[in-house]
Amino acid sequence: MDIHHLKIFFEACREKSFTKAAKKLYISQSAVSIQIKKLETKLDIQLIERNSKNFKLTFAGKELYRMSKDVFDKILRMETEMQRIAYYGKGKISIGATHNIGEPVLPKIMVEFKKKYPEIEFDLYIKNRESLMRHLKEGTVDVALMEEYFIEDKELKIIETEEYPFVVVAGAQISDYEELKNLKLLKRDTILTNKYLDLFEKIIGFNLENRIVINGSIETMKNMIKNGLGFAVLPYYSVYEEILRGTLKIVHSFEKWEEKFQIVYIKENSEKEGIEKFVNFVKDYKINGNYSDEKINDLIFKNFE
Repeated sequence: MDIHHLKIFFEACREKSFTKAAKKLYISQSAVSIQIKKLETKLDIQLIERNSKNFKLTFAGKELYRMSKDVFDKILRMETEMQRIAYYGKGKISIGATHNIGEPVLPKIMVEFKKKYPEIEFDLYIKNRESLMRHLKEGTVDVALMEEYFIEDKELKIIETEEYPFVVVAGAQISDYEELKNLKLLKRDTILTNKYLDLFEKIIGFNLENRIVINGSIETMKNMIKNGLGFAVLPYYSVYEEILRGTLKIVHSFEKWEEKFQIVYIKENSEKEGIEKFVNFVKDYKINGNYSDEKINDLIFKNFE
């Protein structure tokens, strides 16, 4: 199989158009058609339905596109790694994280990691989950830290961290559940937030209808809470330093700890210098700041018990 023909087929599938693929590859539309026809002849199978008004793959075409995507993802990862080595003169790992992890906890992780392994160079990427998954496949990110969710990809290795709790936090001036009725609930529209919010409403016995949806970061939410603009349901790891300093107060700590982070990386990169050390370091990292369930509960203001 000619890799050049496969590349043209791959781009045509990705663009779902001979015309767009030709433009991207800087060749004519007829050249795209001819090269794909040569690929079909070589494989002795039809890949694209010619009698369809729209771009449509046959079953064989769909399978070849799926497999070719893996091939060109690997090639892209190789190119990215060679560019890093050419630029820096040595290997460098790239760490990605979702905003929920990247803003409150990743800086602490990297400070401790750098102390233990000062020789390892790294770059950081804070992205949403979809972007991280794409960057992993392309090789821009070597290891990604994200909230737990189902991933089905044979190329990826997934390791779970320790469990962490969610808490309800408010400003230091709050002393009674009833006071929450006069505050805005600062709500991030996520499955986990909704789950714990439903539990909290059952505990306090009234609905929290006075809400502001926050599409920004956890840091934005914490600053709003400190300034008396509301309260929120947040993962404990993101607020424990403020709790200890007394700038935020735990209103409620949920009894069951079941949420985890996922450490995700490409299996074939497991032996890359630095990746194994970073993965093992994060596996052992105390996300909850060495605070047990009992210690967290000790921090809850007595009026909320």
